Amino acid sequence: MPEKEWLNKFDCKIDLEAYFSEKQIGVTPIDILEIGNIHFPTGTVFACDPMIELEDAFPYIQKVPVGTYPVKICVVPSEKYGDRYACVKVEMSAKKPSRYEMGMTGKERLDEELKDGDFFGFGVDAGMGCIADIQTQREYKKYWQKRCEKEPNIDSYDDLFCELLEESYKENPKYQCQYGDWANWTVPGTDCNILIFSSGWGDGLYPCYFGYDENHKICGIYILFIDIETEYAE
Repeated sequence: MPEKEWLNKFDCKIDLEAYFSEKQIGVTPIDILEIGNIHFPTGTVFACDPMIELEDAFPYIQKVPVGTYPVKICVVPSEKYGDRYACVKVEMSAKKPSRYEMGMTGKERLDEELKDGDFFGFGVDAGMGCIADIQTQREYKKYWQKRCEKEPNIDSYDDLFCELLEESYKENPKYQCQYGDWANWTVPGTDCNILIFSSGWGDGLYPCYFGYDENHKICGIYILFIDIETEYAE
């Protein structure tokens, strides 16, 4: 389990809330995409590449209040680079974070030498990220096991996620390519849903931060894909 000094060491230096309250970051115009609500039935949450680790991802040690919350994406529209998702936010309250604490699972290698600017995060190998409650992970496992028993040759990428993303594009084409860049899917027969979204520039390692207000309560979760001011600097 990470000690408090380790959590403090990885406080985010970027004002992530500005991604959702400003019209531009530095010289770069941004926009906001609202993709519905997510339900956290236990308040124990995780983020991962859903195509790779949905069944195995470890949850964060930080707990959030049980509830249903709106989810937004900060988009950098660009004809040159394509519309890129820079940050995803789960909004617990309207309060502004006074600090950001890196999400950690307790599985990190804290004995390694770490430099300023280093971070822990989840790996992306299929160009997508997601966030969900640990109960959703359990319900997904049961759902997918039943499907596999009936259809032994199915694949989660081709026979579930691709269809979900393509349908999302048809229903909500703004800031999506024809193959889909986000989906809000509820596991059939449950109230557990998962938010799936494109991961910034694609594959890589991405951190998740928990925003705390002045009363030390979590007011938002932020998945950072792109440091806009640095990566879009002219």
